[in-house]
Amino acid sequence: MTPVPQHPGTDSAHVALSGARILVVDDDLATRRVVRLTLARHCAQVLEASNGKEAVELAKVEDLDLVLLDVHMPVLDGLGACRAMRAVPSLRLLPIVFLTGGDDDDQQIEALRAGGDDFVTKPFTPPVLLARISNLVTRRRAQVQVERLLELLKLYVPLPIRERAVGKAPAPLPAERVEATILFSDLRGFTTTCHTESPERVFRAVSAVLAEQTRIVVRRNGYVDKFSGDGLLAVFEGPDSAADACGASLEIVQWAKNFAGISFWNPPPIGIGIHHGEFLRGDLGGDEQLEYTVIGGTVNVAARLCGAAGALETIVSQDVVDLLQGRFLLGEARAVHLKGLEGAARVHPVLATSAATGLPGDQGAEP
Repeated sequence: MTPVPQHPGTDSAHVALSGARILVVDDDLATRRVVRLTLARHCAQVLEASNGKEAVELAKVEDLDLVLLDVHMPVLDGLGACRAMRAVPSLRLLPIVFLTGGDDDDQQIEALRAGGDDFVTKPFTPPVLLARISNLVTRRRAQVQVERLLELLKLYVPLPIRERAVGKAPAPLPAERVEATILFSDLRGFTTTCHTESPERVFRAVSAVLAEQTRIVVRRNGYVDKFSGDGLLAVFEGPDSAADACGASLEIVQWAKNFAGISFWNPPPIGIGIHHGEFLRGDLGGDEQLEYTVIGGTVNVAARLCGAAGALETIVSQDVVDLLQGRFLLGEARAVHLKGLEGAARVHPVLATSAATGLPGDQGAEP
């Protein structure tokens, strides 16, 4: 790697390239030296490779902002190297600028078709080279910032809000009618525990339980709408939403049975309720604060089912049973009275995945 130069400029290229990591790939040592010195004057960090094969291997392991790639090289030429980089998921958006010979239109077209973002003809002048690559480096840094923002937002908000943050969805989001499956879970005896254990211990315990449930929900194609104290509300969409939700519930219960990391909850007494139907999803609130969430009778029933479930038990409504089509082993039906609803509801405990039609990745539970 080339040392940082002595007298950086103050123009836009210097601002864009300062600290940028650029891989220069050319079998001609003199060309690499000219490029290295040009970029070094603007505080870029330069890595070098003499052929396409070496460049691809470096690009896979180095955190790069741009690749400057000659077309004609031994071992693997620039076109082949570019195609190889674009075949690597992490390198699909990495800016690649080709060094092409003269005014060869066919070569320049091939460079772009191979996946290049731009080209600079040889012999080049430093101002042209700097202008071409500084714009791409600026764009790449903006893309990286967006990617990091989205990764951070995944920890806090559902997909529609993440898309809004990068301008892919309107704000506020209008309410939409959705048919999907709702999973509610919470901890039995949570209020009593809050009076017998320190707030710090309870907070850490609840955080650990909710974190594992979230991982399972996401793995099972759902998303967490919200946490509410010791509770979790998850949404599962698509033709297999009921099965995904029941599979997640079994995995959550199995994890709880095997988890011994909380002395006063051993195992964590999680109860789960699952219901399927229509509800509204959209923004609630006003200009000062909005919450993207779900609301409606289906959500309320799922919450009531959760309240009727025992520790380490999942109960589902008849609507969910009708969608499962025998893919799960269910316990004997029982009637429960759900708060705020008239009459008794017929519910079934979910015991295990059916051996004949088990779902991929299921751990199941003991029937």
